[in-house]
Amino acid sequence: MTTQVKGKVAIVTGASSGIGHSIAIRLVNEGGKVVIADVNEEAGKKIAIEFNTNKLENVAIFHKTDVSKWDELISLFDKTKETFGRIDIVINNAGITEFQNGMLKDSLEEPTLLSKVVEVNLMGVIYGTKLAFQYLKQNNPQGGVIINTASIAAIHPMFSHGAYSASKAGVVGLTRAMADISQLFNITVNAVCPSTTKSGLTASVVGLIPDRWWSSVDDVVEAYFRCIYNSKINGTIFSVSNKGIKEESFSEPPSDIEEILQVDRQYYLTSQEEEKKKKVELK
Repeated sequence: MTTQVKGKVAIVTGASSGIGHSIAIRLVNEGGKVVIADVNEEAGKKIAIEFNTNKLENVAIFHKTDVSKWDELISLFDKTKETFGRIDIVINNAGITEFQNGMLKDSLEEPTLLSKVVEVNLMGVIYGTKLAFQYLKQNNPQGGVIINTASIAAIHPMFSHGAYSASKAGVVGLTRAMADISQLFNITVNAVCPSTTKSGLTASVVGLIPDRWWSSVDDVVEAYFRCIYNSKINGTIFSVSNKGIKEESFSEPPSDIEEILQVDRQYYLTSQEEEKKKKVELK
């Protein structure tokens, strides 16, 4: 059992099945405590019971959560803090997909499925990351870990899953943006981009996809734990395919863009200092 996880408290959304469930299993096996956040109440409660069996104290709870709803995510974070006293790791993993070629479907009906894909896959991660910062900052100086689940479709988009690809590309952008400032709080923010992996999302196509296309669930989970184990990994995007785990590379910004980014950082730092001065004056 590794010491990096022992005693740590993790929120894992979408943990009633698939990748999220596999991550939760390893967290508990390595001595962590887990909050299983999912819309699938029956499966989630069953998993929590299994995790707590033969334990001296509860190491898991289930909290029904639709990540596209802000109030439900606030409730999730509050319940985690109330139950376990702290939050150390937040894994924004819940997601849905489209198997209907929705972007190419000839219809004037409102594409509600496409809207839901964006609400869950992108807004759910934005909400979860925002709240994670708020709660992990309370661990000063220890900070914490945020890992967002994107997809290989964020790196290599698919026309048949246009809205899905766009939502996951947004997750990559959010992750890289927030990592730019996260280390001020000793928080790391990274993302994992799995290729086709056996999970709830892909259950309907398991028999249709050649074995050579599937990425290993073990490799996918390992990518998350690299982020958990190593506090120097920040702003990293790991892709996972049947070839293994790869750290994606991005070109350096041109000088004028880098200057804009530096001004953005400095503006934030200055505003933080001004807020601290105001708090001192009020005291």
